[in-house]
Amino acid sequence: MRLQVTHKGLCAGMVAASVAALPAVGHAGLSDPAVSYTFSHYADVHGVAVRGQYVTASARLKDIGLSLQWVNDHVVFPAIDAPPGSQEAVDAITTASRPISANANPYEDYVKTRNSIETSANYHGYTLGYYVSVESDYFAQMVSFGYNHDVLGDNLNLSFGGSYSWDHIEPLADNDTQNAPDYRRTVHGNVIATQVLTRSTTLRVGTEFNKVEGLQHDPYRNVYVAGTNVPENHPTERLRHDVFADVNQYINNRSSLNIDYRYYGDDWGVSSHAAGIKLNQYVTERLVFRYRYRYYTQAGATFYRDDYTAPGGVHGYMTGDYRLGDFGAHLFGGRVSWNTGQWLRRIGVAAPAQLMFSYERYFNSNNFSATIVETGLSIAF
Repeated sequence: MRLQVTHKGLCAGMVAASVAALPAVGHAGLSDPAVSYTFSHYADVHGVAVRGQYVTASARLKDIGLSLQWVNDHVVFPAIDAPPGSQEAVDAITTASRPISANANPYEDYVKTRNSIETSANYHGYTLGYYVSVESDYFAQMVSFGYNHDVLGDNLNLSFGGSYSWDHIEPLADNDTQNAPDYRRTVHGNVIATQVLTRSTTLRVGTEFNKVEGLQHDPYRNVYVAGTNVPENHPTERLRHDVFADVNQYINNRSSLNIDYRYYGDDWGVSSHAAGIKLNQYVTERLVFRYRYRYYTQAGATFYRDDYTAPGGVHGYMTGDYRLGDFGAHLFGGRVSWNTGQWLRRIGVAAPAQLMFSYERYFNSNNFSATIVETGLSIAF
């Protein structure tokens, strides 16, 4: 059994978390049963709060590895603090990713809940999985498969995977955009190779592609176009692809270095480069530090504009999502992990545990910045 608790905060400091132990499950024919429960809480400076619960179970049935995870997310969007009819209220409503309907008053907190279940089975390198997620306005399903195999004396691992997802979208009644039920379909594939170069160096390279069809914009978001607010509209087809590589190098002073790079492109005109570096260092037998830096730069979609001056946007498309525009971003920070060893035995917990604390700082060229603080406790029985 594995017991875990984590909690996160964004520009809001540390938040309290509670955890309850789940009893280990066993059944005739099953081996290595494990169950974990995680509670998380996230909050940002704009008052958006996310409370998550995760229950994960795994076991083996002879040569088949089985896993099951249930996730419950409870999201609260705060009420708009502005007089009805004021410009502040209008701007907040038309750019928000929340319903603007009679039963979702923007001047009251809006609460949204998502439940999902993901299950998988693994047999001699073959993997099959199924995922289902339910929200008030979104129903998603996905089937996935994969295969990996070691060759060249187990020095090279080749992995192939794919998935197909089909989503049903039924936006809540909206006084502004009047959206009808819609769908989204996604076909995904990937090929990954991991090569042992030396006793202390590994190289991993791969490529991924996605074909997406259906609704791909926010059904509740309006865009200011030629002096008036109109519903956001994105193309209904998108081909996405990326290639990536990372190198892991062990260093003799009990540290390791990871360098990674990813290139992404799609037929909307978006392209990006991301490069990162991580250094992991043992300070003592039980204390590990990690330092991290990541740089990201992106060219925007062909239909993205900071200001749409012509009616109809660009060929009928218009977006209020800054993530489809040009921008650059930096992320840096560190993490410390402590294996408590025998420490918890002194307070009556006869199990090894690990404590973790991390701090990261994010900022981009759109004048957005965030401080991310995370703490965690993991106990294995």
